[in-house]
Amino acid sequence: MNHQERLYKALRSKCEANINEALLTLDMCMTQSTAIGEHTSEHFLVEASKALEKLTESRDRLDTLESYVDGSSLFNKQQKLND
Repeated sequence: MNHQERLYKALRSKCEANINEALLTLDMCMTQSTAIGEHTSEHFLVEASKALEKLTESRDRLDTLESYVDGSSLFNKQQKLND
């Protein structure tokens, strides 16, 4: 694996981790009220809004990264990047 592929893999992993973290937070806000430190409606809304923003940003970043890689001549299209 060359350094471009490692960088792609690292960036992709970071996006995926942020997506999963945001989904976990949204799940906890929706189903496990005791998992959030403060139990006020305002706090739930703030935490859910932050998670939704993080989810949207991370998915956009992942889509942008994949579009860049698909259109780039730096990557061998025949080789799998998810080794």
